[in-house]
Amino acid sequence: MTGSSENLKYYHRPIFLNIFLLTITVSLFILKLIFSIITNSLALQADAVDNLTDMVMILAALIGIIYSRKKPNAKFPYGYYKIENIISLIISILIFYTAYNIISQSIKDILDFITGFSKTIIISSSVFIFLLVSFIVSLFLSLYLKIVRKKTKSPIIETEAREKLYDNLISFSVLIGFIGAIFNFFLIDSIIGLFIALFIIKGGYEIFLNSTKILLDAVIDFDKRTELNNLIKAFPKVKKIESLELRVYGRYIFLEIVIALNKDLSVLQVQTLNNIISISIKEKFPQIFKVNILTQTQENLIVKIAVPLTDNNGLSSNISDHFGEALFFALFEVDADEQKYELLNYNIVSNKFVNEEKRKGILISDWLILQKIDKIYLKKELKTGPKLLFEKALVLMELTKLDKLNEIMNLELKESKHP
Repeated sequence: MTGSSENLKYYHRPIFLNIFLLTITVSLFILKLIFSIITNSLALQADAVDNLTDMVMILAALIGIIYSRKKPNAKFPYGYYKIENIISLIISILIFYTAYNIISQSIKDILDFITGFSKTIIISSSVFIFLLVSFIVSLFLSLYLKIVRKKTKSPIIETEAREKLYDNLISFSVLIGFIGAIFNFFLIDSIIGLFIALFIIKGGYEIFLNSTKILLDAVIDFDKRTELNNLIKAFPKVKKIESLELRVYGRYIFLEIVIALNKDLSVLQVQTLNNIISISIKEKFPQIFKVNILTQTQENLIVKIAVPLTDNNGLSSNISDHFGEALFFALFEVDADEQKYELLNYNIVSNKFVNEEKRKGILISDWLILQKIDKIYLKKELKTGPKLLFEKALVLMELTKLDKLNEIMNLELKESKHP
């Protein structure tokens, strides 16, 4: 769920909303069950069972909201979110059993009607008024959920709002069945009961299947996996994604990533990078509740270095005193593996932003970060904008008094041999 519920009015907060929904749904379930027994209506009994499926959803959401506040511990490193799935699984079995009984009775009533033995539904004004009020309440709740969903952007409430529209159809169908019974068309009640029971089985099956998958710790499908991969790979220090798995705990999606980084990063830099990646993922994919990142270091350390230049004379090129005014940039890679200490390649490219009047340093910094550089040599301190960009990307800024590109390269190779 996006946003903080503390900033919302109490009647827009998910925990209040779900308690309110649970109270209304339990009341309707009890009343519908009582009236279904009094009137001998299968459709009303099926509608009561449909309210039971709503109770499962609301109760699961409520448990999820409450337990999302409990911090994981040594025994439960992923929290207590699966409790709602255990409850959902148990109740889904009860839903199957009840729906089976309703279907059996509906088929029996239809066959009895064909053979000339029609059942009788007891009609009264109080029952009709109750059904009408129940339908109006269902419409009111749909509108309420729609308003809260817009304010909270909550995926839980979005699901509940969608399900409530389906409940409106069922309540309206039961109302039609009772209108038919007033005119002695009692068969309509059994047909509607059968229709509702089939939908209940579909809903129960979805609850059963989702709960089973989650309890078995199945890896879920994620239609934006490619976008997620590209987002992580875009960070300059991320050299490789070793694994990426998404799992569901309760109603919450957990992302587990193993990424390979350069081994020259300090513990603080790794922690900073993990935080930046985690925040970026949650901003781009708000449906992901928690991100767990495990970092590994590459076996071979390949460092990519940038140097601003005043000219393009190969290894004899002069280092520019000014970052933004540099006509060229040298980009080279050094293999700092203990057995090699060698220059892998180098390239001198033109500074395509040198004639920009505004944000020149920002544009150059963005471009170099996209080249996935690890270090940049400078004659002077950078201005605040470019400096912050490099710091955020964990690019090391090294001040130097050297004048030639080959001197920088020799220095890097020497440092690689003698860290």
